[in-house]
Amino acid sequence: MKLGELIAGQALTAADGFTDVEVSGLSYDSRAVAPGHLFFATARDGPLRRRYLEEALSRGARAVVVQNRDDVGKARPAPTVLACAKPRLLMAAAASRFYDAPSSRLDLIGITGTSGKTTTAYLLASIFEAAGIPAGLMGTIGIFARGRRMGGGLTTPESIDIEAALAAMEREGIRSVAAEISSIGIAEERVAGLHFRACLFTNLGRDHLDYHGTLDDYFAQKLRLFTELLPASIRRDPMAVARGDDPWGVRVLQATPCRKLAFGLASGLDVYPLDAEIGSGGIRATIRTPSGTIAVRSQMIGEINLLNIVGASALAVALGIDGEAVAEGVRRCPGAPGRLEAVGALPGVTVLVDYAHKPDALEAVLHALGALRPRRLLCVFGCGGDRDAGRRPLMGRIAARLSNLPILTSDNPRSEDPLRIIDQVEAGLKEAGLQALTAAQAQAGVGGYLVEPDRRRAIALALEIARPGDLILIAGKGHEDYQLAGTRKLHFDDREVVREVAAEMAGRVSATM
Repeated sequence: MKLGELIAGQALTAADGFTDVEVSGLSYDSRAVAPGHLFFATARDGPLRRRYLEEALSRGARAVVVQNRDDVGKARPAPTVLACAKPRLLMAAAASRFYDAPSSRLDLIGITGTSGKTTTAYLLASIFEAAGIPAGLMGTIGIFARGRRMGGGLTTPESIDIEAALAAMEREGIRSVAAEISSIGIAEERVAGLHFRACLFTNLGRDHLDYHGTLDDYFAQKLRLFTELLPASIRRDPMAVARGDDPWGVRVLQATPCRKLAFGLASGLDVYPLDAEIGSGGIRATIRTPSGTIAVRSQMIGEINLLNIVGASALAVALGIDGEAVAEGVRRCPGAPGRLEAVGALPGVTVLVDYAHKPDALEAVLHALGALRPRRLLCVFGCGGDRDAGRRPLMGRIAARLSNLPILTSDNPRSEDPLRIIDQVEAGLKEAGLQALTAAQAQAGVGGYLVEPDRRRAIALALEIARPGDLILIAGKGHEDYQLAGTRKLHFDDREVVREVAAEMAGRVSATM
């Protein structure tokens, strides 16, 4: 495609060189640049940005987009240089044109909120498939079409990756795509120019404050999905679906100019459960919708998943999917990997792995599991490094209040000292009035909490302490199969560790018989 076609009508502050040149591809990663590419310099750090530009030029970039014209030096003959105030916004527009705007033909469903995005996306994809609509997924766990992983890495990828993935899905016959939309993705214009058929808001809690600064700004970015992006869609009659029993959801419903539907657990909303049975074996519920009632059964557990089911059902009904397909899609869906995922380990002991790594998510999960009335609820958890430090004592207080035995360990410390992170979380446990225990005291049933920085050993302690009837929640990493420590990315999968430790315990028992 000609460069001039890609940038037509876009606001530029400077344009040096020719725009009638042919562009063979788009890149924002200098390592991926090939001859003929249009390269977007999006790095925030000035020296890094200039280094990436130099690499892109050395690889044959035909044109570059910069915020500051001075970033392109004199050392190498410069190609066409385009300067604009918002390179990411131009990148989104160019990506949409380069890939022929696949979202204008696909049913693209955007799901945002602090928690529940991934499970809701999996539920929607299952419902679409049950209705005979080939579906794709895009989110935290990756990009999938027809069960095949196509890529991934970010909850909401860069605009070039989104458009390329949607175009590939369209070629494979996909008709609907459930996509997780993060606040950072919205703030960085990764979803600008997409044409959403419908958007869903799950909830709002404390998250990403290291990026946004305040909860109000965090919400403001999510709200843009319903007040700017969804209304700008060329799709006919775009639909907004949001929690009607959540104050943030109410604000979404009040602010959006689109057709809207309110869901939740409270009666009187557009979509809510008339009755529900939630146990260790799953969920049974009758959901009231404007199109009639739907009887659903699910192998997923907890009130939090009932809410996800109600939200997915609300959106599906809003799109005209019949109740039988909704019920069948819910029945088929096992949930998302690492979201209250059961891991077989010890006889009589339930072990669940979950991604809950922020206060609201941990509170919701522990509350849901406590309602199942296990003999004891053990919680292995930690906090990630290089993220909002203010949530660390909050996590400690939540674990102290809602579990019988918190076991504090390391998560993804990244560049921080893991012991310093643990100290900050431990402050919340102490504020809640709990005392630190030895392993022997915990084994004996003394009340308090344990600290074990080694995550594998912490999981082993939970399994060793557990007795039939107990429930163990291992929170924070969910589907992740790695641990980030310093500059290292170490293989670590909570689910694998549970199975390995359980096998070791079984081996020790066999050896003594």
